[in-house]
Amino acid sequence: MILSQSLLLKMLIIKDIVNLQAYLKTYKLNNEKIGFVPTMGGLHEGHGNLIKSSQENNDKTIVSIFLNPKQFNNIEDLKRYPVNKGDDYDYCLKNKIDIIFEPNEYEIYPLNYKLIKNNFFQNILCDKFRPGHFDGVVSVVSELFKIIEPSNAYFGYKDYQQFKIIDQLAKKKFSKIIIKGVETVRDETGLAFSTRNNLLNSNSKEIYSKFIFNMKNFINSLDSGLEISTANNLVRDFIKDTNTGIGKFDYHEFRSDSDLSLKGTINDSRFFLAFYLNSTRLIDNFKID
Repeated sequence: MILSQSLLLKMLIIKDIVNLQAYLKTYKLNNEKIGFVPTMGGLHEGHGNLIKSSQENNDKTIVSIFLNPKQFNNIEDLKRYPVNKGDDYDYCLKNKIDIIFEPNEYEIYPLNYKLIKNNFFQNILCDKFRPGHFDGVVSVVSELFKIIEPSNAYFGYKDYQQFKIIDQLAKKKFSKIIIKGVETVRDETGLAFSTRNNLLNSNSKEIYSKFIFNMKNFINSLDSGLEISTANNLVRDFIKDTNTGIGKFDYHEFRSDSDLSLKGTINDSRFFLAFYLNSTRLIDNFKID
């Protein structure tokens, strides 16, 4: 798609902090609420739901596109991450974004920058299996929050641990910013929208879809009053006895919705998954219907 001049005038693409903050200053002088949707690009309907939520509750919506190298604990994963700037620009234009902020690495991380250590929800789920990942996440989000100072920032429940970590980060260090969680969006086959889905072939997508369907049916058959520890044992046996087609799991377990602990019953929990299809790592989570 070729962006016409008239359409471009309705959406700004800004790559440096100085120019961005000049526009943000004008918005704030006009008492306009700013919603912020941080992304790494590869935009899809999941991001679209974040954008919609922002636009419903703010006067202006800013989307950042920054492939953050600091949150990749595997350099090959970074190299394979799907990127298409043209498609992302078109997607933001279609969704009537006010500003795309697309900095380079040196805008975000000046020389001798020291990563911020993540201190929330440590040594469980993705923090356990991706060492340093959330240090990179809290570092980039902290820098973006300092640059933009939004009224509200939007994060998807698909990476629920990330949402919980950022929510705690904001409460501790950015108390004027409200963190809004947004439900996961799925396609007609049940797959959660994810940029990494672009790395899957049709056979892998079919395996993923069938697995999620069977997993949800099993989980919804459980008594909602079951203790999390008991339910996790049942899940482990179900996966062990089922031909899932999944190559490898990092984790598959219920955890408390509120504090990600292993305490309580499954009616107040989420079921968390991280698994590999070929070399592509995917995450998902859902509550009992």
